[in-house]
Amino acid sequence: MKVRFCFSAEQLKNIALVSMVIDHAAVGLIEQSELASGAAWSLCGTAMRLVGRVAFPLFAFMIAEGAAHTRDRRRYALRLLLLAVISEIPFDLVAGGTWLFPTDQNTVFTLLLGLLAVWAGDLICGTGSGVSYGNRKKTGDGGRKAVGQRRFPLEYERYIRVLAAVPFGLAAYCLKTDYGFMGVLLIVILYTLRTEPQLRTAVCAVFLFCMYMDFYGAAACVAIFLINRYNGEKGGGSGRIFYLFYPLHLLVIRGIKMAVGL
Repeated sequence: MKVRFCFSAEQLKNIALVSMVIDHAAVGLIEQSELASGAAWSLCGTAMRLVGRVAFPLFAFMIAEGAAHTRDRRRYALRLLLLAVISEIPFDLVAGGTWLFPTDQNTVFTLLLGLLAVWAGDLICGTGSGVSYGNRKKTGDGGRKAVGQRRFPLEYERYIRVLAAVPFGLAAYCLKTDYGFMGVLLIVILYTLRTEPQLRTAVCAVFLFCMYMDFYGAAACVAIFLINRYNGEKGGGSGRIFYLFYPLHLLVIRGIKMAVGL
């Protein structure tokens, strides 16, 4: 049966950005203000947070896809690291209402650790776009393509990749990054099962419910539906808009809060 509608990577990213803004607005303008004491505003904030649960799984999926297709993972990781550092103060101002909020670090640190976990899994397993070898074969365009040799049976590789992610998940837990250990594992799962959509759907649905252990998990599962409608195309627009948008939208939310005196 033909799917009636689908999404490019750019469209999924835009959905994630809108969801993220709604979520952060709920935190910065409602939860971190006197509005939270009102029943109506509290209900509004909860509804906004539900919408916001869609964002992280989509960003995790974008990291998994980026890890599979980027030409240079080192530059990719360095961009994420720079963004994470630049965004930390704006994030702290929104999430904690202060310049320094050590109990929660911004989500980009989690995305970075997820990318590194995927990379480590590739290196250990000897497969994936993060692996380069001395042995290379010529391609039709005159270039040379990396050739790898699987080091473990395919049925074991999934578990090895998850185990390889544990140190990075523990780093996220110790650093208190947003979504923490489970966020890193979600990225690895999405990368590992990217060619098995049915299994990915089942595993991610269970994982998200376990990640939240409440009705927020059901809201996050909407992202799985969107991911399953991914058409594999990049789409138009700038692929790096997130790097500018992320810290700026946090500063705008903080500015609005100060302007209206919340």
